[in-house]
Amino acid sequence: MNSEAKSRSLDRVTIGRGLLAGVLAWLIPGAGHLYVGARQRALVFFLIVAATLSMGLLSDGNLAVVDNLRAPVLSKLQVVSNLAIGPVEPLIRSVIYGEIVYVNSDPGGKSLSPALEMRKERSFRRYSLYGSVYLLIAGLMNMLLIFDAWDIAIGRKE
Repeated sequence: MNSEAKSRSLDRVTIGRGLLAGVLAWLIPGAGHLYVGARQRALVFFLIVAATLSMGLLSDGNLAVVDNLRAPVLSKLQVVSNLAIGPVEPLIRSVIYGEIVYVNSDPGGKSLSPALEMRKERSFRRYSLYGSVYLLIAGLMNMLLIFDAWDIAIGRKE
């Protein structure tokens, strides 16, 4: 094994540090950066994700649900983006819709659950589309922050 390959190999401690930074970043945006010692970044990133999430909620944004009829792949990716917000995401779902719902069980829309009826009603509000985009962006930003915290923790980036 040459010296370049040795310098790139990761030991268990480094991988564990990276995983812990990533999990912390998912639990609380910015916490992974705080763990690796990037305090200013941690605060800025927390504020950015929190502000984006707040704008989405204040604009009556909808969290994504899987719609296997109209857009099965894209709707699943949107749900993944929402889940990247962190463990607060199911709590937000239950507060907004009254229950945690991830899949549209009746894609035809003939007999929607109360949660999906609430989601449908919210979609007609004035700024709902903008709010939904803000919610997606908050998740995507936190996803990038998770990878960034991982990179810093394993020494790939400063």
